[in-house]
Amino acid sequence: MPNSAAGITMDTVNEKDIDDHLSTSTEIGSNKESEADKTKEFPRYTRYMVVASCFVIQGLACGVVHSWGVQQEYLANNVYTGDTKKIETLSYIGTLMFFSVYFWGMPAGWVAEVWSYRKLCFLGTLVMALGELLASFSKEPWQLCITQGIVFGIGIGMVFGPSSTAPAGWFTKRRGLAIGITVAGVGVGGLVIAPLTEALVRSTSVAWSQRITALYILVLGTISSYFVRVPKQDKTRSFNSFDWRAFYNRRFAVHTAMVFFVTAAYIVPYTYLPEFWVKHGISSQNASVLIAVANVASSVGRVATGFAADYIGVLNSLVLSLVVAAISCLVIWPFATNIGVGVVMALFYGFTAGGYWSLAPLAAAKLFGVEKLTSNSGTFYTVSAIGAWLGNPVGNAILNGPGHGTQFLGMSLYIGVLWFASFLMAVVNRASYSKRLFAVV
Repeated sequence: MPNSAAGITMDTVNEKDIDDHLSTSTEIGSNKESEADKTKEFPRYTRYMVVASCFVIQGLACGVVHSWGVQQEYLANNVYTGDTKKIETLSYIGTLMFFSVYFWGMPAGWVAEVWSYRKLCFLGTLVMALGELLASFSKEPWQLCITQGIVFGIGIGMVFGPSSTAPAGWFTKRRGLAIGITVAGVGVGGLVIAPLTEALVRSTSVAWSQRITALYILVLGTISSYFVRVPKQDKTRSFNSFDWRAFYNRRFAVHTAMVFFVTAAYIVPYTYLPEFWVKHGISSQNASVLIAVANVASSVGRVATGFAADYIGVLNSLVLSLVVAAISCLVIWPFATNIGVGVVMALFYGFTAGGYWSLAPLAAAKLFGVEKLTSNSGTFYTVSAIGAWLGNPVGNAILNGPGHGTQFLGMSLYIGVLWFASFLMAVVNRASYSKRLFAVV
């Protein structure tokens, strides 16, 4: 097989060759994993330490992203009060960090598989700590965009993919639960770091909160990175071995489209639901509580759906999660104008949308094999980065359009349609794997 896509045209692409390239430990088109994969397990200590360390890294990276709103609110209301241009610039920082999680996915996954998961996570930890430290000395919003948004964002991109997929290779019987626990670190990190950041900002300053954050990222991230590894590092691969022919594979293209739609939809409800609730008479404090409920439900959903995938099948679990997320936006959101229905919305959306983050890499492992899971998942994320960039701006444009405004109906339909489109993509891949309705796949 050639090392690159040079000279390859659509006429010369063989679908079977592409499938063989994408799948190593799991045969594409097969309805069951090999017997060797079912029985092979690794020492408990090693497996559990990999999960725990990746859990911590996920929490550190994404917890800081989720807590940025605390610093943004303080700077907007206490430092740059009345300066609309600077306040608007601050709003780009969260988007830059969220975008970076996806944009750097493909090169990070590629480097991890060719070089080292452990070393890449350690390097990413250093970059994250450096970004926070430089941010603490930034005086203007544009400087924060560079330090907090870009430098710290690059660090997140370096650790997110490898730490979310490394545990998959260590498990066969409980792979879904392992990945679920790992990515639950995102929600737990937000629940811990956001109030910690709030306390630090109020008791010291934004600058010192960033310096302290840099310190605990450096310490905890370095320790955790030491335990990030995979069962077997393929030493035969090189930086010239990436094969672009993967995009000619229908399953690969459909899975990429699914990730794109979810990426565009996921963050918008978390951003605009508080405003929706406040405009319908719910206090800002209660709106914050409802978002906290959604975050808790997200953490529970990541573990629960991963656990369920081990029993009812990962592709089945993915289809169910996506359709319920779509229903929550299309049916529940427009009526969530009081606390009671708001809790229902927060629970359903948080649980199923959070569950997606466990199921997406598991589905990729099912469809394309475990050994190239990190680079494959990274490719999906990088292609979907434009969705991360457009999600909130498009939602805001719809909200401010004529006929919407306080009702948020256009926004809820927009997000619901994106989730439903991702559901259809998941159904296509599920059907390509098995057309039997009750097959465990």
